[in-house]
Order: sequence, then C-alpha cells, then structure tokens
Amino acid sequence: MDEVPGDDATPAVSRPPIAPPEVHPPHTPLSADAEGVRLEPRRTGHRLLDFAIAGSAILISLISLGVAVHLGQVQSRLVAANSWPFLQFASSYGIENGAQVVSVGISNDGAGPAILKSLVVRYQGKVIRGYVELLQACCGLRQGVTKADVGDNIGLGQESSLIGVLRAREKVTMLKLLLSRSNVDLWQRFSAARGEITFQACYCSIVGDCWSSDLQTLDPTPVKSCHRNASDYLELGAGLDGDWKLPVVESH
Repeated sequence: MDEVPGDDATPAVSRPPIAPPEVHPPHTPLSADAEGVRLEPRRTGHRLLDFAIAGSAILISLISLGVAVHLGQVQSRLVAANSWPFLQFASSYGIENGAQVVSVGISNDGAGPAILKSLVVRYQGKVIRGYVELLQACCGLRQGVTKADVGDNIGLGQESSLIGVLRAREKVTMLKLLLSRSNVDLWQRFSAARGEITFQACYCSIVGDCWSSDLQTLDPTPVKSCHRNASDYLELGAGLDGDWKLPVVESH
C-alpha cells in the first residue's frame, strides 16, 4: 500500500492499491436476423486456421459416413451368404433292405433354404412332365399304364414333384426304383438313362435373391425373379391312364 506524503500539519494517508483490469473469456458470438438469434462458431482470429479446422471436421464426417456405408454393405453380404442356397442334380446307387436301388433327385448344398419355383426336366431334349413319362421315354414302360402299375410292378420306391422349399443340406428324391424280378429291364434302363436327364431350375433364397441353373454348373445365373413354367415337372405327368388319369398339359 502506497503512502501519500503530507506536510507538518497533515499526516501521511495510505492509498489503496490499484486493482488490475478484469479479463473475461471471449463470448460465443451471436448473430441475429429475421429468423432469430443464432450462436456462431468460435473463431481463432486466424482465417487460415479457421478454414483448416472446418475442413478437418468435414473430412472426419465424410470418413465416418463412408465407414458406416461400408459396414452396411458388409452386413448385407453376410446375411446373403448365410442364406445362400445352391441346388445340384443328385444321383445315387445303393442297397436298401437287401434290394438294389437307383435314384435321381436334387440336393441343396448351400447354407440356406431354397425356394424352388420352377423345374423343367428333359430326357434327350424332350420335356418330361413326370416320372411316368420319363419311364416311358427312357425305359420301355408301356403306354396306358394304370394305377396298379405305378407301384410294385415298376419297383417304385419314392417319388416327388420337387417344386417347393428345400432346407439347407436337404436332398429331395425325384424318382427311386428298387430292383425286383418284375422290373429288371426297366431298372437297368433307368440306371443307364440317368446321365441323359437334364434340368432347368429357377430358385430363390429367403431374402429374395434368385438364380437360374441347370443343376450342374457351379455358377448359377442371377435373375430378378422366378415364375412357374408351363413345362414344369408335375410328379406323375400325362402318361398315366386308367382310373387315375391326369389331364394332359401342353408344353410350350
């Protein structure tokens, strides 16, 4: 504390110290217009530095957006891979209950279920609507077979129309014949004819991806959608006569 000197009659008076001026932090600038008052971003006072900070923020935002889009694409591919079906032609020979059996069918070797919407079967280029027609075309089954013939007389072990849902790792049998004394010639012809049966299938995954395939290729062709075909394999076909007669469906 400073003292102010006095004269002989006036004593010295103490002077209070002078306080330094208060320093306030800079306030966030405000701007006002017809729409109201808004806070403006703080600026350093250096134009180039302000631009560098703003550019860095924009760059970080763009990188974050790119990473999010990439992760979304990866997740979508993972879902598609985990639900990917893959249909293949399957043929087998073996022994069941002491009898020789031969069969043809379709297996789903993919990771997810397959929705088989269309299946055209051909033998030597001819459209086959069912297993009765197939055995008539390839194996000498007589025309005009009756309900009684479609059983033990031809050695029918199993058959299916195939069109529908195939679970992952599931095999569906189109036709299986058991060898017996009554069908030796038919059975041998069918066994030899398996290599001349061709397929044209259209199937989809549960997430809506679809493919067209001959069930032999490892690279099925992606397609937008699948639809029923007038030539689709039905199960019995049009070759059955008698009291279990089915209508003939013309192929196109």
